[in-house]
Amino acid sequence: MIKMTQAICMSLVLALLLAAGVAQAGGEKSFTIVMNAYDTDIPELNVEGVTVKNIRAFNVLNEPETIAVHKGDKVKITVENKSPISEGLSIDAYGIQEVIKAGETKTISFTADKAGAFTIWCQLHPKNIHLPGTLNVID
Repeated sequence: MIKMTQAICMSLVLALLLAAGVAQAGGEKSFTIVMNAYDTDIPELNVEGVTVKNIRAFNVLNEPETIAVHKGDKVKITVENKSPISEGLSIDAYGIQEVIKAGETKTISFTADKAGAFTIWCQLHPKNIHLPGTLNVID
């Protein structure tokens, strides 16, 4: 009786480990990226004896900045644009180049068939306005 119980437990553990391995290698991964715009006015700034007045900074941050998947995964990214203007989302290695209008939510789907670290960036605006993100595809 004890040996049969042990055999059943070992079979269940093995089945769970195999299922976890299959889920990692070719599963579906879903992410939500929120684009937030930060508009800052600084009336005066003194750095190393130099005074600069009326600084305006406008940055767009994708949150989260980094997403990670396994090679072979089906990836679904839902992008929410909370910026007051249209924003872009590009991942050059995957041929992705989307425009998401202000207040819009858009879903982008693809299969992660190339391993590496790929920049997620906005193709619509100068690179110094957006803080780029990264798609990490693990082999």
